[in-house]
Amino acid sequence: MNTTPSPEPSRPGAAARPVTRRTLMRGGALGVFGAIFLSACSQGEQSAQGDPSASPQGSSSPTPTSAASTAPPALTVEPEDGAQQVNPVAPVRVSADRGALERVDLTGPAGPVEGEMSEDGRTWTASGPLDFNAAYTLSYAAADGTDRSEGERTFSTVTPELEANATLNVVDGGTYGTGQIIQFSFSEPVSRKAEVEQAISVTGGGVAAGRFRWYSDTLMRYRPPEKWAPHSRVEVAADLLGVDFGNGMIGNENTRLAFATGAKHYAVVENSDKVLRVFVDDRLVEEFPATLGNEDWPSVTGELVIMEQQAKYSFNPKSLGLTKDDPHWYEPFDASWTSRLTRSGVFVHQALPSAIPLLGVANVSHGCIGLPPEGARYIFENFRVGDVIEAKGTGYPEADPDDGFGDWNIPFEHYADAAWKGNW
Repeated sequence: MNTTPSPEPSRPGAAARPVTRRTLMRGGALGVFGAIFLSACSQGEQSAQGDPSASPQGSSSPTPTSAASTAPPALTVEPEDGAQQVNPVAPVRVSADRGALERVDLTGPAGPVEGEMSEDGRTWTASGPLDFNAAYTLSYAAADGTDRSEGERTFSTVTPELEANATLNVVDGGTYGTGQIIQFSFSEPVSRKAEVEQAISVTGGGVAAGRFRWYSDTLMRYRPPEKWAPHSRVEVAADLLGVDFGNGMIGNENTRLAFATGAKHYAVVENSDKVLRVFVDDRLVEEFPATLGNEDWPSVTGELVIMEQQAKYSFNPKSLGLTKDDPHWYEPFDASWTSRLTRSGVFVHQALPSAIPLLGVANVSHGCIGLPPEGARYIFENFRVGDVIEAKGTGYPEADPDDGFGDWNIPFEHYADAAWKGNW
């Protein structure tokens, strides 16, 4: 009698189990990531039910199906092999389309570069910016089961001739007047002005957000709608590292600083009575007789910001283009208690002895605001860089806003429009 064969017992296989991945940030290898699959094994297994001897003679067990062959993981790597002038903030990244990365090594002149691995173990990204003017080697490997991909490439970053930076006219921890203008001077011409502006923020100061104004491709300024609040803190963040200035120029550093403002000092001189009146926190505290520029050298009008101060400053008529045969020639002299208002040479200073009798009476200077010794010294000792002095009624236009800091003479609604021209 034929015996009905017992059903072949199922053959349990060992489930594929990935090895736990580790991430090593420095020293090269990033640890082993990915799935190292164990092969299924059925030797010595017996049926879980019935008599093992019940298997019929001549009957064979089913052959386990082998895993389908797969191609090695495809890798996407940035930057390109042999790339030059790579922006130091551009991503350096290795990605596998399946499996996991086994290792990624990025090495430069300073040694291994740290990186971060994604949760699935398939993408590695370098942490932080790279160095400028540096060569790097990037090597990597990925595996998917027994299939493996690996490679190596080199690249180099931006060289010095394509680096650019910005310097500011304020220093960290400094104290300035409430009229201080923030100026950015760029080492290279900027054609991508919007990108540069977006990388800079100015906060604090007790005022609403301000605007930028470009005076040239290498000179930009910032001012708020109104003067800074007294005794306030202003913070400047110029995150220009890696910013494309245009023309292939790349920003090479970030700048963070904060400065304070002092009390509100403001002075105004009226040509009609030739008196300079001094206000502190909007309260009139002093009045001094003054002399302004004569008919041939009238004083500019408008608000001017103190740029620098010196107890002694040497005046030379040659700086005005004068020669000894010029009727306006004067002998060089040292002025006392000087506060500069324009680059072209307008100062508040102690009047010459010959002009003292004419203070409050006549205008005899070459455009400066001359004061008695006590008046010039008061301005020098109580006002600071960033405080504002205004001249009125001379009949002469304002100074060009970039001949010093005449930015407060520009209505705020026109400040960002570099083509707008006022009375200068």
